[in-house]
Order: sequence, then structure tokens, then C-alpha cells
Amino acid sequence: MDADTYKPGAGDLIDGRYDLKEPLGKGGMAQVWRAREASEGREVAVKFLRHDSEVLYSLDPQELEAELAVRNARFRREAGLLGMLDHPGITAFYGTGTHQGMPYIAMRLVTGVSLRTFLDEHNPLPLAAAVAIAVQVAGALACAHTLPVVHRDLKPANIMIDDEGAVVLIDFGIAKPLHADATRYTAHGSTLGTRGYLAPEQLLELEPTTRTDVYCFGCIFYELLTGRPPFPLGADTGLADKHLHEEPIPPSVYAAGIPEEIDDLVIRMLAKKPEQRPAVDEVLEILAPFGPGPGDPEPRPRTRPDPTTPLRWVPDSAARPRPALPVPPVAATSDEGEWLDARMVEQLCLRAESEIASGEPGDAAGRLRGLTVRVRKEWGERRPLVRRVWQGVADGLRLAGDFGSAARLYQQIDDDLIHGDGPAERAERAVVRLRLAECRLAFGELEAAIITVDAEGRTAAGLPPELAARVEDVRGAVDTQLAARLADPKNLTA
Repeated sequence: MDADTYKPGAGDLIDGRYDLKEPLGKGGMAQVWRAREASEGREVAVKFLRHDSEVLYSLDPQELEAELAVRNARFRREAGLLGMLDHPGITAFYGTGTHQGMPYIAMRLVTGVSLRTFLDEHNPLPLAAAVAIAVQVAGALACAHTLPVVHRDLKPANIMIDDEGAVVLIDFGIAKPLHADATRYTAHGSTLGTRGYLAPEQLLELEPTTRTDVYCFGCIFYELLTGRPPFPLGADTGLADKHLHEEPIPPSVYAAGIPEEIDDLVIRMLAKKPEQRPAVDEVLEILAPFGPGPGDPEPRPRTRPDPTTPLRWVPDSAARPRPALPVPPVAATSDEGEWLDARMVEQLCLRAESEIASGEPGDAAGRLRGLTVRVRKEWGERRPLVRRVWQGVADGLRLAGDFGSAARLYQQIDDDLIHGDGPAERAERAVVRLRLAECRLAFGELEAAIITVDAEGRTAAGLPPELAARVEDVRGAVDTQLAARLADPKNLTA
């Protein structure tokens, strides 16, 4: 180990910007300091990558060099991901750099307590508090999954509740983007994550998906509701086997008053197979009605901090979705008091479809995105032009790489906007489902894509030749992407 490795100390001025005040915590790979930003005077957290952790001392020089290269790369990736994640429930990113050879990340300082400490002090939680925490975690995860990024280390210690009761996800140190060119920084035979909160696929060292986070979140939610994890931590022996094979006992067995919908949701979140778990959007949709709302009384017994506060009061800032396409104003429809001009919308669809056919969605596709709510509100769900608008927006988002938003639109088109069961409708539904499968590929959901490709092949076989050719064109494109993902050795390990 290099004796000259920089070790942070109180009073150090990092890059001329951050004045270190006191250490906040240290793990095997990083340490975090409270600091004051010289230019703005605000308090921040500065996270340093550790080059002096105990495990490194046992490595020979060649192994040490390789391990430090992986740690540095993973640290840079964490900084890049935090810079893209814009949500009040995810640590805000301020900057990154290197000080005396030591990489650092500056971010929002979250003052409060970890969920681990909170649960140790308040057990059991009132149902309203448990749901309020889960709703806020789900909202932050939905933002990350839209990129798509999987956190991979969800646990109570990596969730903070600030002084105002807001829940914040921290430590994206082993988070993994799920796009095809994401570099793998995990050696085969090493399982990332934390014992007791690992999904079965993590234990088996398989490729993670966003549903991996849903399982870990399910473990946390179970503990929020019951005061205990789904499988007791105890000794190491047998714990992994329980997560791999044993079905959890419904949380309502341990805690009275849990609604049936929540009981069922938690069990589905803990399904052994990723494709059987709900997406985090569905989790949020089911939980939201059970959470406290504006004006509701403070739950009893009281807790400090109170995680229901952000839901009971109108928050000062709301999550801002990250736009994937520009959305300029639509001059002809800027007055909400005027009815939409169908001919104008048709012309806009034509221009957007031309952009999409070229592979470069632009101004017209962005303008369509601003019309999705209005066309459905004014014209209902059966008018073909409504479906055409939604399809154009979904296709534009998919090509722009916003697979989460595109997937939600494709799902709604399939659920609500395609009516009838004639050949044209079956072909349209097949195309939409294939595009949805294509989006899910970006989230690592290979098995669901395989099922869809096979099913829509059977659909195409029963269609007239012209419609069958259209379905087969899309099916072939998705199948090619699927084959490439299946052949990639990165999909065999995390």
C-alpha cells in the first residue's frame, strides 16, 4: 500500500472548494465527511474513495492494482449516475474531482437518521408511517429505474430520513446501469449487496434487473410493517437458502390491521422469479391510496422525525421528471379553452412519424408529447388519432432512450387504447407488446421478452400477409436485440 495515500483530515480544503469539518462514517470502500462549500457557504457531504481499506492490505501488487482500478471505475460511475438522477428522494449531486490522487464526490448533506436507526428506535411503526416511507422509497426508485439504473444495495442503512421526514436513497456505489454498453465491474464469484436483503438472482450471481431492487425493497417494506425481516437474519447458515426457496409468511400474520392489498403486494414483491414481481410503478400505484394525505393528522404514536410529514403537507419541491425529448409550446393549442384541431394533430403526427422513421425523434415528436393528456381528455379512448398520438410519443421516447416512460405509454396503449379483435387490432396490439418487450430488454427482463417474441410470432401466423409482415418486421428487430443480449456473457453475471 502506498504510504503517501491521502487521508482526509479536519481543516483540509478539497480542490479549493470544500472545507472538511468532521467525519460522518466509513465503510470498506469509502468514507464520508461533513464539509462547508467555500463559495456558497452551504454544508455538503464529501465522499472519498478509500485506498487504505483493510481488505486491500491482503492483496499482492498485481491484485491490488486490479482492485483499485475497479474501485476507481465504479466510483466514477457512481458520480455519473448521481449527476443524471434528479429526484428529491435521491442524494443531490454537486460535483466530483480528485484531491491529491484521491477521488471524491460532493453531494447534498442529509441530516437526520438512517432507516436502520429509525426502525431500531420505533418498533412497531404505525401503518401510516410504514406506508409513507415505502411510498417515498418507491418514488425515488421509479426515477432510478426510468434511466434504467438498478441500485443493487437497498437496505435500511442506505435509506435516510431527514429532519423534516423526507426519505432519501443514498449510496449508489454499486448501482448498475442496465443499458447494453454498461461495463461490468464485478468479478465472477463475488456477490454484491448486503446479507438479508439480497434477491435470489443476486445470490445466484445472475444479471440484475429493476425487479431485483423490488425484491430488496420488499424485504425492507416487510420489516417496516412487522418490525422483522421476512427471513430472520440470525446466523449465516440457511439464510441464503431461505431467500432462494422458502416462501415468506404474509406480514399480516405478525401485525394486525395490514390491508389485504398491501399483504398481497409484499408477497408479490418477494416472489422468487423476477418476472413475477410487480414493477416499482405498480408498487407506488397500489400504495399511494393507503398513505396519509394533505391535512391528515399526525399518526400515533408519534415519531421524530415523522416520515408522514411530506405526504401530509404539500412539499416545497416535487419530483421533476427528466425529459428525454424537448417539448416546445404548441402554438395552435396553447389556449386550453380551445378545442384541438384534428387536422393540425394529424399533420404533427405525420412529421413525428417521419422523424421516428429516420431514427431521430425531434421537434414534432416532442410537441406530440405535450398533447397526450389533451387528446385523450377531449376525444376519448376510441378515436384512432388518440392512439396514433400516444404511439408516436412512445416510439419517440423509446428511440431517445427513455425506456421507462416509453414502457408506461405502451402498456397504457395496450390496456386502454386498442379496441376490438379484428386482424388490424390484433396486429396493432402485437406491435405495441413487442415494443414494450424491447423497452423491458433495457431493464434486463430477458425472460419476459422471450415470452412476448414467441407469443407474437403465433399472432403473426394468423394474420393476413400484409399485417403479418408488419408484425414480423418489429418482431425480427426485437428478436435480434434479444439474441444479442442472451449471447452477451455479462448477462450471466452481475
